[in-house]
Amino acid sequence: MSAVPEPENIPTDLAGKNGKKLMAWRKSHGITRVTFAQVANCSERKLATYEKQTALPQPVQRQTTEAVRLLEALNEIIPEPQLADWLNTPNPGFSDRSPIQVMLSGEIDLLWDMVYQTRVAAYA
Repeated sequence: MSAVPEPENIPTDLAGKNGKKLMAWRKSHGITRVTFAQVANCSERKLATYEKQTALPQPVQRQTTEAVRLLEALNEIIPEPQLADWLNTPNPGFSDRSPIQVMLSGEIDLLWDMVYQTRVAAYA
């Protein structure tokens, strides 16, 4: 029988497909259920239900995997202990909207662009 990986060692793709591993990953990164639900564009109540399941429903897997990938990418820029606060703090780079507000307004591409620009600058 194979051992379940420690939360910090859970691969990103697995965290997005397995509710129990998603919860462990989320907690190990200091992300609240409310914040993750906002990033994943689902209700907190549904996320609580999904986190009790081993296999997530197919439509939910896309949302959760994309949310985990974005949070992992943002974690390259924003230190993990500060990420949750950063997501909810108004940012002048986003017209004084918080990153969560940017996501909820359908402009998640602005966050991915920020990640891209930071990665490009890191290799320049």
